[in-house]
Amino acid sequence: MVLTKKPLSKAIKTFYGVGDLGFSLMANVELLLFVFFLTNVAKFSLPMVAIIGSITSIVDACLSPFYGAIISGRKPMKWGRNRSWMLIAPPFVVILFMLQFTKIGPSELISAAIICIGFILSHIIWNIAWVGNVSLIPLLANNAEERGLLSGRRATWTALSGVLFSYIGQPLAIYIGTVTGNEALGYTLLAGIMAFLMLIGYFTVFKITEGYEATGEEEAEMVKSNAKTQISVKGMLKNVYQNPPLIALLIGDFFRYIGFFIILAAGAFYFEYVAQDMSLFALFVLIGALASLVGAFFSGRIIQALSARNASIISLFTLGVLLIIGNFFAMNVTLFFVFAAISRIFLGATSATLVALYADVSIYGEWKTGEDATPFVMGLMNISLKAAVISRGTVIPLALAIAGFDATVGASEAVKQAVINVNMLIPGIAALISSVILFATYKLTRDKVNEMQIEINERKELNATS
Repeated sequence: MVLTKKPLSKAIKTFYGVGDLGFSLMANVELLLFVFFLTNVAKFSLPMVAIIGSITSIVDACLSPFYGAIISGRKPMKWGRNRSWMLIAPPFVVILFMLQFTKIGPSELISAAIICIGFILSHIIWNIAWVGNVSLIPLLANNAEERGLLSGRRATWTALSGVLFSYIGQPLAIYIGTVTGNEALGYTLLAGIMAFLMLIGYFTVFKITEGYEATGEEEAEMVKSNAKTQISVKGMLKNVYQNPPLIALLIGDFFRYIGFFIILAAGAFYFEYVAQDMSLFALFVLIGALASLVGAFFSGRIIQALSARNASIISLFTLGVLLIIGNFFAMNVTLFFVFAAISRIFLGATSATLVALYADVSIYGEWKTGEDATPFVMGLMNISLKAAVISRGTVIPLALAIAGFDATVGASEAVKQAVINVNMLIPGIAALISSVILFATYKLTRDKVNEMQIEINERKELNATS
C-alpha cells in the first residue's frame, strides 16, 4: 500500500503555520519574561535564578536530538506518525507550562524544583509536537516549490506572533495580576492563555491536514506489504553521517541562530547605554517584528524564484553586509533603526528558507539510505538552536566585559561601541559565516531534490507491487 500525495488544499496553503503562531506566542512568554518573572515577580535570589536557568537550559539542550527520534522510532498512533502528537501533546503542555511561572511551596528550593519540573516536562512534550508539526512540510508538499510555500507560511505566522505579543504579552500579565491582586498569578495565567492558543493552533493544523498522512492503521497495512515505516537507531544515524548536506546545514544554521539570538538579547543594551532612551525599545521590538513579518511573507516567492538554497545564501549574505555597514552608523539612533529594520527583513526570510532546506535534506537522507527519518532529521534543527542559545549567553557578556562594562557606572565610549558591536558587527559576522558555509558545502540543488523525490516515489510503488 502506498499513500498517494494529494494536492495542497486552500486551507493548508493559507493556514499551515497557525500552529506556529500559537507556539511562538507561548514561547515568547518564556523568551522575554521568564528571567524577569524569576527575579522581579517571584523574587528568587540571584544564585537560585542562575541555578534554575542552568539546569533547565542544559537539560533542554541535551534532550534536543531525541524529540524527532521518538517520532521516527516508534509505531505511529491512531492519527498518524506526526499529526497524532499535535492532538495529544498540547493539553499537557498547557498545565505544565503554567507551573513554570509559579512560586509554590514552603521554601525557595521546593518552588524552584516545581518550576524546573514544569519547564523540563513542558519542553519535552511541546518539542515533540513542534517536530511533528514541522515534519509535515516534506510530507504535505509535492515539490520544492510547495516546500518553500509551506515554509514561508509557517515563518509568516511565526513572525506575526512577535507583533501580537508586543501588544498582549506583559500588559496582559500586569492586567490580570492587578485584577486578581496577585502579580505572580498574572504571569501564570498569561502562560496558560498563550499555551491554550498553541493548543488551538495545533488542533487547527491537525484538522486541515486530515487525509494527508497515513493513519496508524494504514501504516500497519504498509508493514504487511513489506513497506518499512519505522526506522531503527542505526537508520537514524545513517541519515546523519551519510547526509553531508545535513551536516553543512546544521553548522550554517548554528551561526544564523547565534546572530538571531544576539540581536534579540542585545537591543535593550543599545537603548539603555547608547540611545539612553529606553522608551524607544518597545518601538524597536515592534518594528523588528513587522520587518520579520515582511521578510517571512515574501520568502515563499523568493524560494520559488531562486530555490531555498540560493535564497538562504543571498539572504544571509545581505543580512551580514547590512549589519556590518550599520555598525559604523549606529551611534545615530535613526540610522540604527533603519539598518536594524532592513536587516530584520532578510533575517525573517531566512526563518523560512532554512526550514525548507531541512525538508530537502530529509528527502536526501531517505534517497541515500532508503529509510524515511523525516521527523528525526527535522528535529535536529533543535541542536543548532539550543547550541546557539547557550553560545549567546557567553558572547554578549564577553564582548561587554572586554570593553570594561560595569552596570553600576555610566557607559564609556568603549562600552557604547561594544554594545553596538553586539547589536550589529557580531551578528553580521555570524550571518556572513553562515552564508559562506552554505555556499561552500551545501551542494544540494532544487533539481537534484526533485529528482530524488521522484526516485523515492518509484521505489515505493515498486515495493508495493512486488
